[in-house]
Amino acid sequence: MSAGPCFSGNLRQLMAAYFHQDWWDEYDGSWEAGVADFARRVPERVPGLIEEIDTLLASAPSEDKVEQVLDDLGNYRDPGDSPTAHLDWLKAIRDSLTQG
Repeated sequence: MSAGPCFSGNLRQLMAAYFHQDWWDEYDGSWEAGVADFARRVPERVPGLIEEIDTLLASAPSEDKVEQVLDDLGNYRDPGDSPTAHLDWLKAIRDSLTQG
């Protein structure tokens, strides 16, 4: 599954600009810090990001599909080996943005 146009804006920005190859060094390994930095720098994009995450979760509910979309968008964070690691991470990102 390729990253379709509905995932080309805010989610691409988060993955490519905040979870790039050096994200670990930039955020001391804290994905929460990367998401918080996104929300601080571009708060106007947060509602769109939440919407894109919800759309992705609804349209690509399998772990493999979500992992592929995130990789296509430039993600370099490995959320772990759990069978639902990428799905869980997206849900945690959405939760942190809606609570923050």
